[in-house]
Amino acid sequence: MTLKVYADRMSQPSRAVIIFCKINGIEFEEVKIDISRRQHRTPEFEEINPMKKVPAIVDGRFKLFESHAIMIYLAYVFPGVADHW
Repeated sequence: MTLKVYADRMSQPSRAVIIFCKINGIEFEEVKIDISRRQHRTPEFEEINPMKKVPAIVDGRFKLFESHAIMIYLAYVFPGVADHW
């Protein structure tokens, strides 16, 4: 199952997670959430992140939000991520 990153590239924390994945060779599917159109307020997105903010990830059945927590999780779970992260 592919890692899904829910993000709006206008959001700096979203960009940080996307860049982290790209730098570390983590394959992911980007699901674009347009916050200017309030897509982060939909019931579907609220199931992923009850706080209704981006970024958020879904890895299999595991859901996580808040950019720092996401990057810590990715650094531990995906092989090949350098120790300094």
